[in-house]
Amino acid sequence: MAALALVATNAPLLAQQKTTQPPVPAAKAGTSGIVGTVIDSLNGGYLSGADVVIEGAKATLVTDSFGEFRIDSLQPGTYRVGIFHPLLDTLGISLGTRPFHVGADSASSVILAVPSAATIIRATCPIRPRAKGTSAVIGHVTDPESLEPVSGAEVSIAWSEIEVSKETGIRQSPRLLRDSTDASGAFRICGLPNSMQATLQARRAGSVTAEIPITIGDSETELFARTLLLSRADSGTKVGNATVSGRVVLEGSLTNAGSRVEVVGTDVVALTNEKGEFTLRNLPSGSHVLLARHLGFGAEVVPVDLSSREPKKVTIKLPKFVAVIDPVVVTARRVASLDNVGFTRRKKAGFGYYLDPEQIQRMHPNHITDILRHVPGLRVSYSPQGEVVSSSRGVSSLSGGSCVQYYVDDMPWLSAAPGDVNNFVNGSEVVGVEVYQGANTPAQYSRAMQDCTTIVLWTKFKIRS
Repeated sequence: MAALALVATNAPLLAQQKTTQPPVPAAKAGTSGIVGTVIDSLNGGYLSGADVVIEGAKATLVTDSFGEFRIDSLQPGTYRVGIFHPLLDTLGISLGTRPFHVGADSASSVILAVPSAATIIRATCPIRPRAKGTSAVIGHVTDPESLEPVSGAEVSIAWSEIEVSKETGIRQSPRLLRDSTDASGAFRICGLPNSMQATLQARRAGSVTAEIPITIGDSETELFARTLLLSRADSGTKVGNATVSGRVVLEGSLTNAGSRVEVVGTDVVALTNEKGEFTLRNLPSGSHVLLARHLGFGAEVVPVDLSSREPKKVTIKLPKFVAVIDPVVVTARRVASLDNVGFTRRKKAGFGYYLDPEQIQRMHPNHITDILRHVPGLRVSYSPQGEVVSSSRGVSSLSGGSCVQYYVDDMPWLSAAPGDVNNFVNGSEVVGVEVYQGANTPAQYSRAMQDCTTIVLWTKFKIRS
């Protein structure tokens, strides 16, 4: 993917330079100045923290929170402004002005802008006849130690599309698109839909990054930019010389102690101290995922790029989980409604394990797995994709043969990938659970030639109060 070189002159949509004399008084008589603003059109704000190089003055500045910079006491002459920022590196964009003259006793005003998503996509993405949409993911793959580009890496984006029909019920269809990095380590995955949750991953030979969670926004054309760090070392290595430290903040809590933080895919785990601080050492370099948990709070998954070149610092905020419990009178009505769908009759028959509204309310569940981990015969484990439900009685898990099957409100629900059930149904929406093992499964929930664990979930949307 060729880099975009953006200059100010004659390119008002990409980068704009505006020079007037004298817009701002110079600092001293006989000297000149340059003031400017860098706009981030991609994210709808200003580009703060960007390095500003003034060629001809041997000066380097940094933009403030409003994307502004200023330099005074320049001699009259010809100058050029260049902007450098990690976002521009990820996009493969050069942003700067053409040479311009600044006279004595005057200051030039410069406005530069990162292009919009639509502009970048038009310039970099080919037209795809069967595209799912007009959005894209663009970025680079870089070695975390040498900072050299990684060419020939496969970058993939995975997501699921939900389909509902009377014939198949509720079905999640997995989708996957790939691209290979060029000599500069650049990749582009185009023709994506908007409004979706996905994971991004890079691999080359024996090296692979974590599956990094990303979100494509709701605008008609969205662009997600990301640099992935892919170590040349074999990804099977679970130790290294990288370090990450930081703080876990518990919403509304007087103490931040006791949170559990781990790097997914490694054996490195830490508990936070009274201030919520933690440090994880001897980690492999590359793009990874931190998982932070605390009882009574929502879990958070945070992408982190690690390198032995410098320690990484992060702050993770865990939201307080507030359970919404229905009044007893509503529970009574829901029990009656469960009678109508056969829940009570099957519970009396005793061929499975059952949880009614009162039992579920006492659990204060946030996720489906908060309920299922209490069911005998089920095991809940964590994978890079999320929490995976499997049978502890010898029945294969989803990743080993799709032998944990679900029904949601009497309709079959097909998992697209291990760990995605929590993304589909919220634990607080569930009012009834039935779990059956193999031959004990009722006929209406059995599938031919499959000896599976069957989980039947009833939600508030079906079991009305």
